[in-house]
Amino acid sequence: MTQIITIKLKLYKPTHEKEKMYQLMTDRVTAFANKYISLEKKDRPKTSRQAKAYSEPLPSAVLTQAIRDINAKKDPKHFKRLWCNFNNQNFKVEKENGNWKVSFPTLEKRIGVPIETSERQNDYLEKLVNGEVKQGTAMLVKRRGKWYIHLSIEISIEEKPKGREKIIGIDLGLINILVAETEGQTLFFSGGRLAYIRRHFKSLRSRLMKAKAYKKLKESEDREHRIVTDINHKISRAVIDFAKEQGITKIRMEDLTGARWEMKQKKKQRQDNGKSLQSWSFYQLQEFIEYKAILAGIEVEYVNKDNTSMICSVCGHKFTSRPKGRMFKCPFCGSIRHIDANAARNIAKAISGIAS
Repeated sequence: MTQIITIKLKLYKPTHEKEKMYQLMTDRVTAFANKYISLEKKDRPKTSRQAKAYSEPLPSAVLTQAIRDINAKKDPKHFKRLWCNFNNQNFKVEKENGNWKVSFPTLEKRIGVPIETSERQNDYLEKLVNGEVKQGTAMLVKRRGKWYIHLSIEISIEEKPKGREKIIGIDLGLINILVAETEGQTLFFSGGRLAYIRRHFKSLRSRLMKAKAYKKLKESEDREHRIVTDINHKISRAVIDFAKEQGITKIRMEDLTGARWEMKQKKKQRQDNGKSLQSWSFYQLQEFIEYKAILAGIEVEYVNKDNTSMICSVCGHKFTSRPKGRMFKCPFCGSIRHIDANAARNIAKAISGIAS
């Protein structure tokens, strides 16, 4: 069977002029998208030639793909941002003197841009240029002040024979970053090291800000991001290894869309652990788990997390308020469980306030 995955390729030290051009292209595509949806459907341009009447200068290939991307969305009201997208005919990956580069249409001309790659990405790109995997669309994206290409490729993965479904549930949190549970087997990852890293870099940034050392400040932010990304990679690998050992066929994780991380902690606990989603990249961790699971032939599903900490995973009794402490005893059946393992088990069973 085949699976679409996305690899994120960082553009290697683009010049200030190129960065300005990429931003201008993004702004123009976004402006065109909002102009496009403001028109009556019968008046909307069908081709890039027609679209040029409603857009500032952009490559025809970018306008054509933008129309496809807009129409693929269900009745959009407004675009805060629409990234430039290139189809497989207008985006090329090449290897030159042992280094990888990509080329795509821009406001000036088609240019070749060097990229930074990891060992895993090198393997995928080698397969791509050798015709072993299929290339999909490529999106020009800006993240944390850096420009990337999000390249989708279609890979073949081993299709496992159908058998008894075995599911693992994953609960994300701040005291315990991740808890995975399946049929009594539990995997814990403490948030202690991450909390220390956050405190260290927060203190460092404060000192650098006072000293107006802005270059070092940016370097510290990048270093913190790399450390957190490395932690996420290690946790996700451990989760998939655990899933393989347990014969897991499906991973269930909480849908973070609109998630509310309501943790009733003391003020110092909140400060030490970093309460907000911004201080711990749960989305990135889920992304790493998902693509590693796909490569291992394990299905991934997202479910509603609401109230999973307030329902006994053994008997289904629902508490009227969140249990206090890390361990709790169900007053109905008497079972004693760790609160995060209990939530992970409910996620595995897709049990919440509104089951998904």
